[in-house]
Amino acid sequence: MRRLVLGGVLLCGAAGAATPYRVQTGDTLLGIALRAGMSVSAIRAVNPALRASSTVQLGRVIQIPDRSAPATTHTVTAGQNLTVIARKYGLTLTQLVRANPKYANGRPVPAGARLSIPARQVPVYLTTGRGTVAAAPARPAARSTRVVTTPAATRSSAPRSSADWLWPVTGYTTVSSGFGGRTLEGEGEQHYGIDIVAPVGTPVRAARAGRVLESRPDYQRGWGWTVVIEHPDGWITRYAHLSANLTKQGEWVVRGQPIGRVGDTGRSTGPHLHFGTYLRWNPRDPMTLYR
Repeated sequence: MRRLVLGGVLLCGAAGAATPYRVQTGDTLLGIALRAGMSVSAIRAVNPALRASSTVQLGRVIQIPDRSAPATTHTVTAGQNLTVIARKYGLTLTQLVRANPKYANGRPVPAGARLSIPARQVPVYLTTGRGTVAAAPARPAARSTRVVTTPAATRSSAPRSSADWLWPVTGYTTVSSGFGGRTLEGEGEQHYGIDIVAPVGTPVRAARAGRVLESRPDYQRGWGWTVVIEHPDGWITRYAHLSANLTKQGEWVVRGQPIGRVGDTGRSTGPHLHFGTYLRWNPRDPMTLYR
């Protein structure tokens, strides 16, 4: 999918193997190419308007081609699990398991095991001296309807929030896709979270207090705009497919604080919140935390 980098910030757009970048003060075509680790000709190849020019206009959006990463192997070290390794290589957990089917269904991966890492397209993220600043995502591009087959969707009374866990979308309790196996577009996969149906723009609140690990668009792995929070006792929560992020990486958020808004970005089947919970990056069913 295509991402828009705005001074180190990415916005969503149509599908494509390139990352749009908005030219900043002081940028030159050669300087951008050097920062991206590629040739000027590679950038010109995906930007027809630049083929006869050696200058770039301030504020103009140009395309930075994604980098092809070859297939490789990874030797598991102590303390690593599949989720951590998938993040390291820009893969979803499902993609990594498909390449290593012997570790499907939650089978643990021992230290010393060698995993196959499939070839993949890696986006090139350019930043500025100002770092990354949150920005409102662009309007999602139209896409074909996707069919998801899961165990029957559930509608419950509002889950009881405990002293530890707050339901992230107040007033909306329909779960359209639960934790575990499902079929998406004819392919079986593991769904490491739950999908809570709610209108676009509905506030999403932090289930617990913690430090924001990520607040960015992640189209490479299908999350769209996403927020990831690390909590003090080893728990981690992910909030994905957002229409807006309301927090920044490194920020401390309190339980119940608005951190984003429900959306339909990334690999999404309609407006909803993907809510994932992990204990030291091992996926756990969120619904078990609200009983």
